Amino acid sequence: MSSPGAADRESGGLDPVDVRVRLELLADLGHGFLESGQTGAQTERVLDPCAAGVGLRGASFTAIGRILLLEATLPDGGTATLSGAAHGLDTIDCSRLRSLDRIADELMAGELAEHGKDQQKRLAELSAAVTRIRGRSTSQWIVVGGMTLLAFFISMQVGVTWQAWVSAAAVELITCLVGIGVVRLRMPKLFAAILQSTAGGTFATALVLLGFVSPVGAAVAIAVTWLLLLPLPQIISGVGDAIEGDYLSALSRASSVVVVAAGIVVGGALTFSLGEVLGMQHPGLEELPSLPWYLTVTFSGLGALANAFANGGRRSLIVPAVALGVITSLTNLALQLVGLPLVWSSALSAVVLGAITVVMAARIGYPQQVLALMGVTGALLPGLTVFFGILQLMGGESGLEHLGAAAGIVLGVGAGVAGGTYLAGWGRPLRLRRQPRPRQGVGPRAVRRS
Repeated sequence: MSSPGAADRESGGLDPVDVRVRLELLADLGHGFLESGQTGAQTERVLDPCAAGVGLRGASFTAIGRILLLEATLPDGGTATLSGAAHGLDTIDCSRLRSLDRIADELMAGELAEHGKDQQKRLAELSAAVTRIRGRSTSQWIVVGGMTLLAFFISMQVGVTWQAWVSAAAVELITCLVGIGVVRLRMPKLFAAILQSTAGGTFATALVLLGFVSPVGAAVAIAVTWLLLLPLPQIISGVGDAIEGDYLSALSRASSVVVVAAGIVVGGALTFSLGEVLGMQHPGLEELPSLPWYLTVTFSGLGALANAFANGGRRSLIVPAVALGVITSLTNLALQLVGLPLVWSSALSAVVLGAITVVMAARIGYPQQVLALMGVTGALLPGLTVFFGILQLMGGESGLEHLGAAAGIVLGVGAGVAGGTYLAGWGRPLRLRRQPRPRQGVGPRAVRRS
């Protein structure tokens, strides 16, 4: 227990009620960050200056998976402790993260560190604002539209035919609609992944039987849809947690990814069994699909844009998302041109992406992990590699070599983003956020969607 004098300094002269109010606000803010896609280590780094800004200089924070533990010193030398769990870690919500980021800016400014009626009123307003922000989410129909466009643009990067591109968008639409249903039924994640992957595969099979698309085009549609079923934010954040040394959080995220991947495997087995029962032709590919480099770059930018909308982005994210998709794609193509294998070119492109997003986040106000996700989904998803693996499986061969390579690319991308983020912050405290701004623009206006 701290001495009364030291405790009084750490609590900023606040009484126990003031300490509790501030701690509860910080807990809600931290849970909001975790629910919106921020890692545990990033959340801890944000909450530290927030606590100092509201007068809790001795506060400590520990994030373990969905769990957040908070502790602050009371004036009498005792401690106040709070713990709670975020609702989930599966998504990144751009507008929600940005709104929470603005509230954190006001807390860091230090104007709420003292005891007073004005400070109490403002803290109550901010607490209510955080509750509203945590309770809102991007419209499910905007998410569905963004994911459908993303599937379309990723399939265009793979090549093949326009029927394959339309089929990929249609299969993704069906998968998203099934996903809405399983969420409402509160279905366990494993069963949800099985149902979604099976529904997508069955619909692609139906398109082949109707003569709309060839089996090769159906393989493209299935590959893109199943790839997008994976919780990419969890993969990127999980690798970041592991690099930060937060192994419990990394294990929690990895478990979520493994469950979804297992569901996709089961759904894939059911889909291929259906094709065998119906006597479908085994697909063959005489030559590798390819696109001119400028079309690949264009579709990467458009894919990043689609993902920005799918994750709650607004107009202010359009230009940064497209720019990151284009830059990442150009970097990846350049590295492949000098002879690097795809797994290494993707990982090194992710390093460049991670470094750029740190700098960009400090200037445009969107959190770094939001910007990184745009570049990854726009240009670094191994759609072609997964496509070859599924093509071999549909032909009765083993596609494990290609699917294993795709898994290596995804892990390399996650490690690359984390490495680039670290390098960009070398020699200074890494906050992955912009510097605090003056109070104007923070408050009721800050919690509206941009």
